[in-house]
Parts: sequence; structure tokens; C-alpha cells
Amino acid sequence: MPRRMKHIWFVVADGAQANVFSLNAGDVTLSRIDDMGLSGDDVRIPARDLKSDRPGRSFSSGNGGLRHAIEPHHDYHKMEKHKFTIGLAKALQKACDADRFDQLVIVAPSRSLGELRAVLSGEVRSRVAYELAKDLTKHPAEALWLQLAPIAQKLLRAVA
Repeated sequence: MPRRMKHIWFVVADGAQANVFSLNAGDVTLSRIDDMGLSGDDVRIPARDLKSDRPGRSFSSGNGGLRHAIEPHHDYHKMEKHKFTIGLAKALQKACDADRFDQLVIVAPSRSLGELRAVLSGEVRSRVAYELAKDLTKHPAEALWLQLAPIAQKLLRAVA
């Protein structure tokens, strides 16, 4: 019985966008997967538009009667990035449940990689074959392939 070729996916992400590629083993190229529904549009919105109104004001604790603006307790951009990361993890879980990939390579900046690692399910984490702490989201396809080819070749040799 011939062995089934493994499906290897490459997730190239940061806190605001993610591109998912499938490795075509026959001609050793990457094909972009467009049906993942990943969009982090809210991350690019200015912080002033992410919140509903201006921060409140309070009197100072001294007797001067000065008023100061209250700093928000949250960084709204970080909150939007976290929401995007959770959405990416859910999309990967859905693809994992549908058995669309056998191995996963995650390429993201250190902070995004750590946050994604924390929200991935155990099933998806068990399929992560390689992690690369780099931001390659703005690289064109040729430059991206130059960075990912050694990883792809290593994974393909392991399958053979």
C-alpha cells in the first residue's frame, strides 16, 4: 500500500495578518490557501477609533484641585492583536478537525509566536513540526520561498 503524502502547511503571521500556504511536494512550491477567512483589519485602525470615547477625568489626590485624564487600563491595539490570534487559532483548529494538514510550520515574530502557541489547542500543537521566530509577512513570494525552502526540504526528507 503506498504511503499517503503528508500535507504540510506554512502559516506566516504577525499580530495583524496571516497567510497560509500549502506545500506541493511534487514540484516543491508553495500554494496560498485563500479560504481561511483570516483578517485583522481592526488592528490597523487608529487607537482613538477603537474605543468609544475619551478617557474619564478625576481630581488629583492633593489639595490643588487639578484634574487629570485617567489612563486606559488596556492597550487597544494589543487587545485587537490578541483577538486576531485567537481567530487564527480557531481557523487552524477547524482545518485540523477537517484533516486538511498533517504538519504545520509557524513563522511569526517572537511575541506573536508565543501568543499563538499559548492559544493553540493540544491537537494543533501536536502537528506543529517547526517554528521560526521571524516576521516574513511582507516578503514577496520568491523571498519567502528562499527562507522556507530549507525547512520544507527537511520536512520532506523526513517523510520519505
